[in-house]
Amino acid sequence: MSDDDLARALRGLDPARTPLDAPLPLAAERRLREIVGGPSARRRRPVLAWGSAAAVVTLIVAIVAGVFWMPAPSASALTPKPLVYAPVAADAAEVIADAQRLLADDDGPSEAQRRSLSLGWYFSASPDGAEATVFRREWVDLRWNENLSGSLVTTAADATNADGDTVPTTDPVPGTVVGEMRYVQNQFSPLSRTPPEPTAAAMRELVLTSTGAGDGLTAGDAMLGARSLLGEWTLTGEQQSALLDVVAAAPDLRVLGQTSDRLGRPVVGLGGIPSGPVSPQVTLLLSTETGRIVGFESALAEANTDLDLPAGSITDYTLWDVHDREDAPR
Repeated sequence: MSDDDLARALRGLDPARTPLDAPLPLAAERRLREIVGGPSARRRRPVLAWGSAAAVVTLIVAIVAGVFWMPAPSASALTPKPLVYAPVAADAAEVIADAQRLLADDDGPSEAQRRSLSLGWYFSASPDGAEATVFRREWVDLRWNENLSGSLVTTAADATNADGDTVPTTDPVPGTVVGEMRYVQNQFSPLSRTPPEPTAAAMRELVLTSTGAGDGLTAGDAMLGARSLLGEWTLTGEQQSALLDVVAAAPDLRVLGQTSDRLGRPVVGLGGIPSGPVSPQVTLLLSTETGRIVGFESALAEANTDLDLPAGSITDYTLWDVHDREDAPR
């Protein structure tokens, strides 16, 4: 048997349906690194090199080289503008209490759903730092089943709504599937196989598992844990309220103020910094209409001179509760 024959035979035994040469977008790579692995594997804290937990650049060069890396103008010209916040009188505890009152009357899902649909934007850079690439806004649609089978589909989205969200003209048109993964039974590895208990203790345990942080959770740690959990589940109002209890318990939590998110929805921003040697500034966005967590953002805490990115540059954002949009995947 030749090497080619052996390769074809091995491919025939592989249950994955994605073509071997299919491009893998950064959003999908990030999610895969968070959720795929042995069932008993403990989650570890994300390695935050210079900005976003989504941008594990050096680890994916071999996968995306020649497919998504493109020359681009100055990196600072390609990042979305930071949200502008108006001051609020309420402190962090009051902001979360207001959100929880709204969540008590939440008309969202009555049961947790094994699905996470998000609209995200991700920034990355070439390995030598000489060029920058913007990954356009993408829909990331994760659906999984009780038997741990499922799918992860990444679709190009319209990139014109976010202020400053410019992209290379060669990006795929909106609606183009740019990445797809299928999970066979028992392949998917979620934070919680069953619907999370709507208690602060249960949510704290999941956050600790997700981040690998110690018992002294910072606000940024709690926010990273919330992003991981919302990346796997659509939670009920009661579950979101319990998750906010974990965020509220962080001693360094601060209120950024009121603003509109990148879809124009009224929100209030909470800020924090994850523990770790190099950490970004992270933001959790709470809807002032529903109390739900509808967004997460990451920004550089310090300037990155290699990429010409000043401190405060947005390196990624993720928006949830987007399933009702006309352009959302069905």
